[in-house]
Amino acid sequence: MILTNDYGAPDAFVKAIEGDPYSKGDADFSATELLKPPQIVRLYNEHEDTVTSDVRDEWWKLLGKGVHNVLENYGEGLREQRFFAECEGVKISGAMDLLSDEGAVTDYKVTSVFTVQRGLKTDWEQQLNIYAWLLRQNDITVTSLEIVALCRDWIFSRAEAKRDYPQSPIVPMKVPLWRPERQDDFVAGRVRAHTMENTLPCTPEERWARGGYIVLGGGLKPRSFDTMSEASNYISTKEKPGRSFTITEGGAKFVRCENWCPVSEHCPQWRGGGKENASTSRT
Repeated sequence: MILTNDYGAPDAFVKAIEGDPYSKGDADFSATELLKPPQIVRLYNEHEDTVTSDVRDEWWKLLGKGVHNVLENYGEGLREQRFFAECEGVKISGAMDLLSDEGAVTDYKVTSVFTVQRGLKTDWEQQLNIYAWLLRQNDITVTSLEIVALCRDWIFSRAEAKRDYPQSPIVPMKVPLWRPERQDDFVAGRVRAHTMENTLPCTPEERWARGGYIVLGGGLKPRSFDTMSEASNYISTKEKPGRSFTITEGGAKFVRCENWCPVSEHCPQWRGGGKENASTSRT
């Protein structure tokens, strides 16, 4: 990746980002890479030498690394050791932040209050269960999973004034530990998605679609939602005898494609007319 500094960040920031020591080892995929959309991973590997990113888009990673480096010195247990395992001939690696002697896995996430208020993220749950799968392949039994969310934008006065606001910037979040069979199926599914000959296009959720599902009907004002599940859940709360609803898809804003995807300029889905959903309706 080519790092730019178009907004004049001090040289120390540039060097810190360029000096990132992260490595997935000799694995084909890291746990977090396995969770990324296959199309993005494949395009990045194909165009890595020409992909550019500015310091302003990379600086937030320094926050996470700084927190991890400090906490690594104080957690009791195994810290930041990378584990390896194979699935269908593909080598996967992952390094959890902390593994206690009792088998408890903890991962730290520097994030926003908004993210925490929305509840446990699906990809966080998936990531920690991949870690549990990796540990199981290395004959280590996992007893529990936990995310510790660190809210970088937490404000004391809002915590006092709002009940639904995190009461501390440090928010432990329990993560469901899947059955071994579910972990096996999930990891195998992600491996197949990344290694199939024809790359899968990104889903609306992977493209961070905003407002792509509109609920109409029921005598209520139209409401827009980011996912089909959110739209369906809304309908379930409003259903009454005689009311009917329609979910119309289309007109989504693809936030990741527009602002955050490092390979959007090389993406056939984005450049080839994938900037808008075709409109369809569901009842």
